[in-house]
Amino acid sequence: MENLQLALTLLLAGFVIVFIVLILLIFIITLYGKIIQSAQHTVENKKNKQQVQKNKIISAAEKPAIQASVSDEPENSDEIPEEIVAVIAAAVDALYGTKPHKIKSVKRSRSVRSAWGNAGLAENTKPF
Repeated sequence: MENLQLALTLLLAGFVIVFIVLILLIFIITLYGKIIQSAQHTVENKKNKQQVQKNKIISAAEKPAIQASVSDEPENSDEIPEEIVAVIAAAVDALYGTKPHKIKSVKRSRSVRSAWGNAGLAENTKPF
């Protein structure tokens, strides 16, 4: 009987210790996550302040102009609408920012995949 009582006491003590350590780990991981989030917010705030200051310094007149042109001879009558060219020019401006750049031409890309390759791509990238 004494051995059974000792075994139950050790079992209960083991469970209590394990659950206390688990709760402590949950607390430490949660605290670590909050510290990381606050550090990320601090870095983002600093970046935003620097960007605002940078935008104030650079006026709209000093930004390089984007020149986009579509070739005069459309290939296979696949003309690209001016709206699409404007979107591409805006994407280039957002990517390069203050660096001078010039878009010389905009052309449609041709698919080099076979029908089987396109079918495989569509099958593997469709949503669940």
